[in-house]
Amino acid sequence: MKSFLKRFIYQYKPKYPFGREIRGTVEEYRTLWNDAKNTTYPEIDKYEESSGIAIDYEWFHRLALHTQIVIKKSELCYQHGRVIYSALSKYVNANNHKKINIVEIGTARGFSAIIMSRALKDNNQPGLITTIDPLPHNKKILWNCIDDNNGPRTRLELLKDYKLLIENYIAFKEGLSTDVLPQLKFNRIHFAFIDGAHDYDNVKYESEFISKHQNIGDVILFDDYNRIQYPSLVDAVDEFCKNKLYSKIILNGNKKRNYVIASKL
Repeated sequence: MKSFLKRFIYQYKPKYPFGREIRGTVEEYRTLWNDAKNTTYPEIDKYEESSGIAIDYEWFHRLALHTQIVIKKSELCYQHGRVIYSALSKYVNANNHKKINIVEIGTARGFSAIIMSRALKDNNQPGLITTIDPLPHNKKILWNCIDDNNGPRTRLELLKDYKLLIENYIAFKEGLSTDVLPQLKFNRIHFAFIDGAHDYDNVKYESEFISKHQNIGDVILFDDYNRIQYPSLVDAVDEFCKNKLYSKIILNGNKKRNYVIASKL
């Protein structure tokens, strides 16, 4: 998406990005949740086994119920949370940093930011997760999730059960990545998760910006690496890894959702 179009959409973004009406009953969201959490993902299982690190599944699925279970036509899959947790924990254990900086593009309801904060906590690693998204942070809206049945709420209200993790690890930034990233004052970005606008220009800009602040061994994790659904995203990731010298591990979630763990060489 061209920069002027992105800015136009952000400036005139809808007051209700997920609509004005509750999309499903509590029972409907729970049915979708049960289907999603009972689906198996062999490649993600193998990745966890190879890393020797896995998230607490009960905690993981409970978080997903409130932040990943939505009413939509495509199959629900939130396995990127398991990949993020294991990849970040593996990175932390392989290094000895007093504090690490993490950048996320695409906060949405806060699922992956909370996952990363849990990884830092579990591994006794001080750090700051800066997560960026145009969605309003302090406005009460419907989020297309089970909690909508109790009325509109802010993102912080949606994530009220994770208050301590947020206070200790997370900074929410509202805006476009092209506006917010240049405002960050980090000398180094140790780990990043890119899951924002799924087009060539944005992925190229975000990954190259982050790469300038990374050293050998630092990591960028890309979501939705799928040529059928997001061909320009795949092109951007492939070109980035080749041109900026990053190794690339591709993990299959489901037919439409794959992940790339890229490490700087």
